Amino acid sequence: MANEENFAELYENSLKSLEEGTQVTGTVVEIVGDEIFVDLGYKADGVVPKDEYSYNEEDKPADKYKAGDKIDVYILRMNDGKGNVLLSTKRLQTKKLREEFEARVKLEEPVKVKVTNVVNGGVTAECCGIRVFIPQSQLGKKVENLEEYRGKTLEVKIIEYDADKKKIIGSERVLVKAAREQAEKDVWAKAVVGAELEGTVRELKEYGAFIDLGGVDGLLHVSELSWKQIKHPSEVLKVGDVIKVKVLSADPATKKISLGYRKAEDNPWLNVPYQVGDVLEAKVVSMKPFGAFVELPNGLEGLVHISNITHARIAKPQDALEMGQMVTAKVVEVDLDKKRIELSIREMEERMPEDAAAATEEVKAEEPAGEQIKIPTMEDAVEVEKEEAKEEE
Repeated sequence: MANEENFAELYENSLKSLEEGTQVTGTVVEIVGDEIFVDLGYKADGVVPKDEYSYNEEDKPADKYKAGDKIDVYILRMNDGKGNVLLSTKRLQTKKLREEFEARVKLEEPVKVKVTNVVNGGVTAECCGIRVFIPQSQLGKKVENLEEYRGKTLEVKIIEYDADKKKIIGSERVLVKAAREQAEKDVWAKAVVGAELEGTVRELKEYGAFIDLGGVDGLLHVSELSWKQIKHPSEVLKVGDVIKVKVLSADPATKKISLGYRKAEDNPWLNVPYQVGDVLEAKVVSMKPFGAFVELPNGLEGLVHISNITHARIAKPQDALEMGQMVTAKVVEVDLDKKRIELSIREMEERMPEDAAAATEEVKAEEPAGEQIKIPTMEDAVEVEKEEAKEEE
């Protein structure tokens, strides 16, 4: 019995005396998941849990240690509630990391912090054991609920640092603003006439689409979306589309960039297969007070002036035609320079009765002598739309 008591006493005396808040060296027993079990020469093993291993969440214990390796640890508590000594290795990194942190602050370089709590007027974050306060006004974006930031890793610039008063204030907003300004400079450096840029469709209007080029918006007019006449950009694009556009004009003074999307090689006017006298089947796609635009078989559009719609007298194209209606028309003019094809539906109609023809002649006689009617072209219509867009801008 006395030998057993002496052995127990010798064993107790052989064990190390450990104290909380001190650094000791132990031996790695095993690594289970992201936890390290350590032999401290004490009656209980120590454990380094995942959240006490490293300030870098991507670091893995198995990448650095194996069973039998020596390891320096910091004692947090003598009992973690499970009979083990609670240890930390990341607390030993604090001094070195704090020096690195202070060096970055002096150089005005950004630091990465993790938001740990939401407080009155902002959020608190941590960087290698250093507490940083980020006011709500210094966050990168406005949110209704600051809880959206909890747990997020942010890049901030330290705008106030007083280690003695433990007053450290960070700003995400100044970095976001600087990044935006740099992005704008980069866009304007590339935005030269003829340059091809990639952008994202941000907004659609009746007169065109606004394309985000990376911090600067450019306007893609509806007339530059397709060689066909379209009523709305949504016929070609949708918000969120990533597209390649061509710079048509760029003015840094007014901060306006005009863009093109339709490709020159797709221009149907480069190879017009129609001649005067051809008879075509066409679909009515648009009507203006001066006439109707029709879509031709190869995608080109032609104009049927109101005077060429019918032998009967009409006040507007809608009196004789409907949208989407298929009509038979005869080509009466092809002007490649003006990109204009004029057609006549009237010439394909049967001749009017004599009384209707006489009435038409009577109307013509009432028109002022020598006055000529200017027939608008598709380009005229596009220019009108562009002017309307400029006024709306």
